[in-house]
Amino acid sequence: MKLIIEKDKGWSEVVLDYSCGYDKFYKTALLMEAAFQIKFTQKADGLDALYWDFEYHGSRLTLHYNIYLGVSLFPARLKDAEAADNDWTEELGQKVFTYLLDHDWKDFEKGKTIGKPGHEGGVITINMENVHGARITVEEVSGEHNQFVITYGIYGLLFHTHSKPTLEMTREYTAGLKYKMNKLFDMYELPEKQRSDDWYHEHDRLVHELTID
Repeated sequence: MKLIIEKDKGWSEVVLDYSCGYDKFYKTALLMEAAFQIKFTQKADGLDALYWDFEYHGSRLTLHYNIYLGVSLFPARLKDAEAADNDWTEELGQKVFTYLLDHDWKDFEKGKTIGKPGHEGGVITINMENVHGARITVEEVSGEHNQFVITYGIYGLLFHTHSKPTLEMTREYTAGLKYKMNKLFDMYELPEKQRSDDWYHEHDRLVHELTID
């Protein structure tokens, strides 16, 4: 999953998450306050959208939520934004996106398995575990055609193995895995009694995407 920065409206808008509920907006706001010392100075809450303004390096930015578009970040002045406002939007957006992506992932066994032989016949180069119950392991397998084997799973739900020919493709693939697994764990925060047919449809879609090559 790559960071999406849209500029076609005349200002920079960083998409932090799409197709998500209000809970992801509030979670993002809390993490921004804790990790980046953000202080929201103005909050406008509507029926289907939220606009929370804050100052960042002298620029006034907005954390936005829309029920159809998800969570994003953009300059509060929109088309009247200066170049610095757009630059700070993109810089902070990258930091927040990366923080959200990696926040619940830790090195498995504190990194002690890196460089050790793996179960797929290669050498472990990445081995991370999600605090909610998932793991991603990458092995570099040498041979006639070098490849990276990615083994991953959500405990009690799925287990799958995939391979990529380059390190760059492997990193992009594992980022996508973390993003989709994070979305699943976000969904599990909703009590079972409140889960609708749409909830199960989205859940099954994400699981299917995680298990296809």
